[in-house]
Amino acid sequence: MFDPDAAFFTTTAESPRMHTVYHVSDVDAYRVAEPKVRNLLDDDTLALDGVAVVVDRPGVIDAAAGELRETTDALVGMGATVKLCSNAAVGAEAGEADFGEGVEFVSSGVGELTRLQGSGWAYIRL
Repeated sequence: MFDPDAAFFTTTAESPRMHTVYHVSDVDAYRVAEPKVRNLLDDDTLALDGVAVVVDRPGVIDAAAGELRETTDALVGMGATVKLCSNAAVGAEAGEADFGEGVEFVSSGVGELTRLQGSGWAYIRL
């Protein structure tokens, strides 16, 4: 039987600090970003230093500012940074003024994913 409290699942002072980036390219994936980030943050067997959600499609940027604003606010409230692709934002109706703290526009979504992965961030595609 699986025992989630087994010793091999515990975090120690020597555990490496981890960072995770979620890549989101459609509205349905953005909808599930909140529970996925929450599950990651609630996993006390990990020593996390950062969580980011990179969005690279205009429709998802618009949803993040509109119909899924609660998801955006929840992600930021949990400590995740939502990073929006400036190239995709050209085709979106929402702009920087539609977002608050914890949301930032990056030069490009793929560039940000490359930078983060190059810095040791774990990549998860939703």
